[in-house]
Amino acid sequence: MTDTLSRWLSMGGYGFYVWSAYGALVLAIAAELFLLRARRRAAIDRAQALDDAFADSRPPDDGPKGSS
Repeated sequence: MTDTLSRWLSMGGYGFYVWSAYGALVLAIAAELFLLRARRRAAIDRAQALDDAFADSRPPDDGPKGSS
């Protein structure tokens, strides 16, 4: 069992390259998710700041249109 597992993990002598490629992929995906989350928060904050900045220049909402 242990011999079979170690042979499988070594992948015919290319195990280091294969597993390091998988490790790099996992790191890249984790970094992308982290950065995506940060960009999303920044975009929401910018949109909220713009909304707050232009809140005074908006006309008041008179309710639904066409109900007189």
